[in-house]
Amino acid sequence: EEPSADRPLADLESVSFAEWQERLEAMRGGIVVVDHWATWCLPCLERFPQLVELHREYGPQDVTFVSLCLDDRDDAEAVARAREFLAEQEATFANFLMDENLFEAFEMLDLLGLPVVDIYDASGTVRFHLTADDPNDQFTDEQVEEAIRTLLAEEAAV
Repeated sequence: EEPSADRPLADLESVSFAEWQERLEAMRGGIVVVDHWATWCLPCLERFPQLVELHREYGPQDVTFVSLCLDDRDDAEAVARAREFLAEQEATFANFLMDENLFEAFEMLDLLGLPVVDIYDASGTVRFHLTADDPNDQFTDEQVEEAIRTLLAEEAAV
């Protein structure tokens, strides 16, 4: 089905692992929230609207939000679904698609599973690595916002 004309197609830029590292490097100097997700990950899809909300709330405070999609680059249908999902969510921040073999991508990014949210401080260090790896200790939406607030408070104190 065609995406509706009145909805802008969200941008989904294909990046190699090296290009992804460059993009992250370019974002240094402020707080960066990276959401790792895929269309096959139900919790990712359920959590995504919160990212959009946080972007609306904290984007104006110089917090950069980006999503990194880990759908299989060779699966055209999945990639199309990812684009459509981003458009539905009105994800107007930068969205990237990892252009690597899926298993290698997980290895390079040091991911065990999804969803994962990494939050970088202004120096480019991952200060919060929120995962769902432990079934008994899934990160919450509150933790994501708490992490952003913590880093904003630190920056304000400098």
